[in-house]
Amino acid sequence: MHNTIVGYIQKIQSLVRRAGQYNYAVDTTYNGVDLEEEPTFAVFLSMNEITRIYYYKFEHQDKRKAKERIRDLFVIGCLTALRYSDYSTLTNQNLIGEYIVKRTKKTNVDVKVPIHDYVKEIFEKYGGHIPCQLCIQHFNKYLKLVMREVGLTDKITYSCTKGGKLITNTREKWELISSHTARRSAATNMYLTGRMKTLEIMRLTGHRSEQNFFRYIRLTNDDTARSISGDMFFRK
Repeated sequence: MHNTIVGYIQKIQSLVRRAGQYNYAVDTTYNGVDLEEEPTFAVFLSMNEITRIYYYKFEHQDKRKAKERIRDLFVIGCLTALRYSDYSTLTNQNLIGEYIVKRTKKTNVDVKVPIHDYVKEIFEKYGGHIPCQLCIQHFNKYLKLVMREVGLTDKITYSCTKGGKLITNTREKWELISSHTARRSAATNMYLTGRMKTLEIMRLTGHRSEQNFFRYIRLTNDDTARSISGDMFFRK
């Protein structure tokens, strides 16, 4: 993948610069290589889809409880904008008043997120204990199966550069969903409300720059068109 190559080059450049700081003889032409990362493709779930997932009734008795636990934990992620390492380790001690208060594992900062009604219901359902504590690899594996059963089978077509060639892929939506889809969905849906300031959402997600934030959220052409369609610019 193109971005994998960019990552390798950046690591080599970092090592060469560090070696130069320690007075090793280095080839400085490495610094002349400047490749930009390709925008990554990732899906997000609308609030209608999240509601559909939350209220879905698993028909088959086989492993129904396990599927519900995976679904419920994923919904928590979709409504808190936390990373999996954070929303999978929440306890009732993180519930303070009408907020979830959590020190994030990756960035070691405190975030305070208003508790969505669905999240309250999930905590009550499980007696204040997180419904599922799988490692992220197993969670992602079973999450895809749950999303397929829910019926997220829309065809998604996207392109990426691989081996120097532009490759176009078509997948069903459930195949592209992972634990991180929850965080992207939360940030994107908050932004789409039009009622929350960008900096306010960034305080919840932990992004330190608007540039990174806008690279992170996912807006389709349809989303953009809908959000601006009511503007007076498009009226007589």
